[in-house]
Amino acid sequence: MPRLIDVWRAVDPEARLVAGDRSATTAILRGVSRTRAAPPHLPPPALSHLLIVDGALLATLPAERLLAEIVASGSEPAALLVADPPASRGAEWPDSAFPILTSQLSAASLAAAAGAYLADEAGLLSGLHAELRLAAAEAALADPTPAAAAGVVAHRIRRGVAVVADGELVALHARPAGRALAARFAAAFSRLFGAPSARAAATRRLRDGLWIHEQRIRPGAAVWLFDDLPMARVDETAADALGVTLRALLRRPSARAGRSSGKVSAPSPRGVPSGAQDHAPLTATLLAVARANGRVAPAARSLGVHRNTVLYRLRIARDQQGIDPRRPEDALRLLREADRQV
Repeated sequence: MPRLIDVWRAVDPEARLVAGDRSATTAILRGVSRTRAAPPHLPPPALSHLLIVDGALLATLPAERLLAEIVASGSEPAALLVADPPASRGAEWPDSAFPILTSQLSAASLAAAAGAYLADEAGLLSGLHAELRLAAAEAALADPTPAAAAGVVAHRIRRGVAVVADGELVALHARPAGRALAARFAAAFSRLFGAPSARAAATRRLRDGLWIHEQRIRPGAAVWLFDDLPMARVDETAADALGVTLRALLRRPSARAGRSSGKVSAPSPRGVPSGAQDHAPLTATLLAVARANGRVAPAARSLGVHRNTVLYRLRIARDQQGIDPRRPEDALRLLREADRQV
């Protein structure tokens, strides 16, 4: 049966979790209920329903009282989805045993969409798959790079999307307001790609709380979705749809422009002339540290140099260019510049 996270992501990916435990968003949903405009406001008690609350009620019924009435009624909702709450209703919500979400959509549209998803999850996901395949293909026709297709899908599903191929991060897109998550993913990139899943698709949670979904495209290439919330079936569908286009773009390791001997030359950081041989070791060092989550020892091992050499190059980059890949924002910028020059 569908979970709360599945319905949430399909109905309104822009809805916000304002109270409750994130892990509870994986609870099973057995139906949808909706508050009434006139007293009694609550529907009959139900177990594991998504209770959609008309935000207009909060103008006369305080949230604390609403939650108390829900508990007193014997209802055990899986979550509350507050539709179009008043602007005066701030981000502070009382503690709750179940997740509380807020959406800018109307209660009627949310109830209709949630009911439709519960009634025909497979059909709606099939339609989404076709829609995203077409969107990714059209993006690839206009710009035949993995980044273009991945960007379209990232915008549509509001998740972070990354594409790796042959040991390189060839695309990285943050969701709106998710740049910090992209930096965390970029920092963990070398560790993630160093231990890929043996399965064609896998979802898991990292030690730092970042959720990822890996969809293999071919040996040595994969698309990754990442966020700080559990992955939903919508996300798995999107990754599979994007993989169809990426499989065509990345048919073989040498398919990407700029590859000659199986390695892409590292891009020059800002302020370093492209093609300057004297700067090649410095550029490689900056990227190695960025991919090693800011750790010097693993970067030195990957470069085959002593850690003191890496520290020396980092000091040069910091003093002369103001760049330090041990800072998440600098690491993300370096990896993005590498992505753009692939």
